[in-house]
Amino acid sequence: MDLSALFQENQELLIALGVLVFLCLVFLLLSIRLILVDRRFKRLMKGSSGKNIEAVLQEAIESNRAVERRLAELDGLCEKLQDAASESLRNVGLLRFNAFPSMGGNLSFALALLDAQGNGVVLCSLVGRDDCRIYAKDVVRGKSSHPLSNEEKLAIKRALHEES
Repeated sequence: MDLSALFQENQELLIALGVLVFLCLVFLLLSIRLILVDRRFKRLMKGSSGKNIEAVLQEAIESNRAVERRLAELDGLCEKLQDAASESLRNVGLLRFNAFPSMGGNLSFALALLDAQGNGVVLCSLVGRDDCRIYAKDVVRGKSSHPLSNEEKLAIKRALHEES
């Protein structure tokens, strides 16, 4: 019997053989593809220094946690510094004036040293011909319990940036 006659008689066998060959080719292509993907995966899992990528990621996570802890410490320190800065004498107002018209020059002065809330001290120096007197008065919220001269009031206003 001739082979073509055999296939004509058994078309079902020919179709099954064709499907089998097709499936073998698909299997071969998928196997090659799987081998290539496996190689790429193994290269990926090996870091640049030869470490496993999982170890590299673990190191990065630990480093990130250390940075977060340090950031929290710095945040707390920043808050403490802001609190200290608000209580520091950082507002300064200076006014030079001539306390005694008979003398030349603006040798006398009023100096206000205040914190952010307007608390601090105002110093007043009155320079005369034969002497120099210095007065210190406490200031709470821009006011003093002691009588203030106009120059001292103006120095406080300058320190509080109420007058340029």
